[in-house]
Amino acid sequence: MTDKKQQLEFYEIADKYIDLANELAKSIEPTNIGTALRYAAARYNTFEASLNTNDLAKEKDKMIDLLVDDYRKMLNANMDDYIQLIAKRQNK
Repeated sequence: MTDKKQQLEFYEIADKYIDLANELAKSIEPTNIGTALRYAAARYNTFEASLNTNDLAKEKDKMIDLLVDDYRKMLNANMDDYIQLIAKRQNK
């Protein structure tokens, strides 16, 4: 699979989770949805980490650091994008 195809697939998958979260937000507090998404991500990321090591117990801290660093980068980029969106809306 090409990098471009993988990136497109990545965003399509992410959009499905966002769509589900938005649908749930019609009847559930967004804070509870966000907490549930982080919990689900933690559970799935643990499974993902187990596939990338032969000894999860031994490499637990390394795997957590990799995942947390990855999440921090994505969260930072998304917050920057959202801050810019808010600024544009306020300037209209």
